[in-house]
Amino acid sequence: MAAGHEGCVGWIGAREGGMVLVIVLWIMTLLAVMAGSFAYSMRVETRLATGTVERAQARALAEAGIAYALAWQLDPEAQKQWPPNGDLREWSFGGGRLRIQVVDAGGLVNLNTANSELLKALLAAAGVDPQNQDRLADAIQDWRDPDDQPLPHGAESGDYRAAGRPGPKNAPFESVEELGEVLGITRELYERIADVGTVFSYHSGVNPELAPARLLRALGLDERTVVDYLEARARATTEGSPPPPLQSGDGQSFFSPSRANVYHITVAAETETGTSATMQAVIDGREVAAGQNPRVLARRAGR
Repeated sequence: MAAGHEGCVGWIGAREGGMVLVIVLWIMTLLAVMAGSFAYSMRVETRLATGTVERAQARALAEAGIAYALAWQLDPEAQKQWPPNGDLREWSFGGGRLRIQVVDAGGLVNLNTANSELLKALLAAAGVDPQNQDRLADAIQDWRDPDDQPLPHGAESGDYRAAGRPGPKNAPFESVEELGEVLGITRELYERIADVGTVFSYHSGVNPELAPARLLRALGLDERTVVDYLEARARATTEGSPPPPLQSGDGQSFFSPSRANVYHITVAAETETGTSATMQAVIDGREVAAGQNPRVLARRAGR
């Protein structure tokens, strides 16, 4: 009887010991899972924090690029070495790399004053077929004119209502982004022409001395003429002489000697780690009083 009792006690003890071992193993497994989850969570949070810091650094670098470009443009002597004609400039700063373009508004198409022929040339360069060039050029003019009488191929309030869209504004464009609201202007088309447009000047033509290469091509100049002119313009900058006149009969009616002193600045910045950011700003450089900052007319951050 005593032996049987001892055997029972031993079996119970062994069973309890096995249960304790299972519990210990389960607790260790749970702790391992918790530790792994915590470590993974910390890695994710660290990556997110690092990414946030790097993006902030890239944006700060882009902001520095805008300030750097503006400093050149506000100094008349420095501007002779860096004219605001859309030519690409590269700059290394703070361990990062920047690509900067500055265009005076006089070298862009003014959406509020451009005539029908200039608008159609711009649309043609963006790939719009001839049949639709008249329609879109008139729609742009109908958006900005004060009346509600459509041009022959244009669009006024009745057309916008039929399309279920608000518009037209019947007032001048206040931003280039408004162009995307014009009936018939698709997102793809807007992106093709927006970077050569402006609303921050009063000129009706385009100054070839300040126009970026892509706009000169858009105005109907052949590739050879554009290349020769850009080379001559670059030589003049290097030599410190005035830009040469554009020797071509094509597109001359679109050109004017206007200069706005309003600068469209685009900066693409990349940090040492490869994080990038873009920044666009339009800054009024006219009559900047001593000790005052120039007025920012528009600003847009990219990725």
